[in-house]
Amino acid sequence: MRHLILITLFILAGSVIAANAQASAGLTGKFAFTENGGKTAGGIAVFVGHDLTINADGTTALTANGFQTARDLICQAKTVGGKTMIYLTLYNTEGVNSFTPYEIGDLLLTLEQRTVKGKKVIWTTWGKYQPSVISPKKTGGVYFVRAKN
Repeated sequence: MRHLILITLFILAGSVIAANAQASAGLTGKFAFTENGGKTAGGIAVFVGHDLTINADGTTALTANGFQTARDLICQAKTVGGKTMIYLTLYNTEGVNSFTPYEIGDLLLTLEQRTVKGKKVIWTTWGKYQPSVISPKKTGGVYFVRAKN
C-alpha cells in the first residue's frame, strides 16, 4: 500500500511538472515589427518600430518608437495551447510613454506559430495594443518576425 501511494505521488508530481512546462513553453526571443506609414504632407517619414523580447521565464519587454509614438511596457507572457499571450505588468518608469490607454493586466496581444502557404510564421492577434500607423486586421496576421541579433 505504501508503494502504491508513493507511485501515485510521483505520477501526480510528474503530471504537474509536465503541465507547468507546457504552460511556460512558448515563443521566446526577440521579435520586431516595423510600420511604414509613408510620409506626412510636410514630407516627414512615418515609421514606427515595435520590439518585443520574451524571456524563458515569461518576463517580457514591449517597446514602440517612431513617429509620434513612444511606448515602454513591461509584460508577462503566458502560453496556453500553443498561443503566447502578452499581458501588461507595468509601465517602465525608466522609459518614455506617450499616451497609452492600457491598464495593468490588459491582454495586449497574442502570438502563435502557424504555417501559412507552407512557411512557418508568427501570427499576431491584437488585443489592447494596436499598431500606431496602420489599421490591423481583426482576425490577425503576420506582423512580428524574429529579430536578427
